[in-house]
Amino acid sequence: MQEHRRFMRICDHDISFDYERSKRHLSALMDWFKRNLEYEVFLLNNTLRYKIRQGEVYEIDFGRNVGSELNERHYAVVLHHSDEEAQNIVVVPLTTKIHYSYGEAIDLGYLKGIRTQEKSYAKISQIRTVDKARIYLRPIINEPEHCNGKRQFGAVAILTNDQFKLIISGLNKLIRNEL
Repeated sequence: MQEHRRFMRICDHDISFDYERSKRHLSALMDWFKRNLEYEVFLLNNTLRYKIRQGEVYEIDFGRNVGSELNERHYAVVLHHSDEEAQNIVVVPLTTKIHYSYGEAIDLGYLKGIRTQEKSYAKISQIRTVDKARIYLRPIINEPEHCNGKRQFGAVAILTNDQFKLIISGLNKLIRNEL
């Protein structure tokens, strides 16, 4: 195959203009812009200083993304320690909805601290660096009813050593193209 044809656009549907779809996309774009502006203003006026530990699970705002990239709020596992001075962390997003594409969803089972009736899966192909400003220190996904309006600060869960080893093993297989 010639190099210039590798990335040809493939479209098997009518390309006619869809007003409602365009309106939804424009609304999502405006929401993305507003959120990013809010983060920038927040970071101009505040300094984030807190330690994050490997294996901790936080609620992260992944924002608006493209195609099948993870969007909106999701839990994510921290891959490395981050001291108070560091502004970014590297995370692996978690989900309860899996699609077995390339074996990229690592079954972590049920995570203590996350209220759900479903298992959690680490989406190792969507590893990402995020600014600490994207962390919700007061998570609201599956907020327990018994909290009386007082949310707890910090990690919502911490992986066991065995669960974290599963992620590392999956990442090694991903890097070696063994999935």
